[in-house]
Amino acid sequence: MTTAEARTYATAKLDPELEKYATHKALSDISATLFYHQQQKTVMRGTVERDPEVVKLDLDADPAKATVKDCADSSAYDEVDAETGKVIEKKTSGDRRHVMKAQAFRNAAGAWRFTSHTIERDEKC
Repeated sequence: MTTAEARTYATAKLDPELEKYATHKALSDISATLFYHQQQKTVMRGTVERDPEVVKLDLDADPAKATVKDCADSSAYDEVDAETGKVIEKKTSGDRRHVMKAQAFRNAAGAWRFTSHTIERDEKC
């Protein structure tokens, strides 16, 4: 999902693969961020380093559910003007490493889909 999300933000167009991995709030949040970039005429460049780990797994639930915790380091990931390529100056400073938590379920076809992914601002990587 994060690869399709990154392609979405890099092009300011919804990546067609995204709906294979994201649904509900996860897809809605990505779409809202995409709308922001389209309105601002910006895209994202660079990479986010990730270190995901499944911290909870319930295969007996119907549907099966999982919680994924990730440390996302966006220090090499910048918002840039889509036309000029110039980096947009940040209005805030601070650590660009964030804990992300995501919820997922396994659908009837056996594929895992993320329903949410949020930044946990009170947690440190």
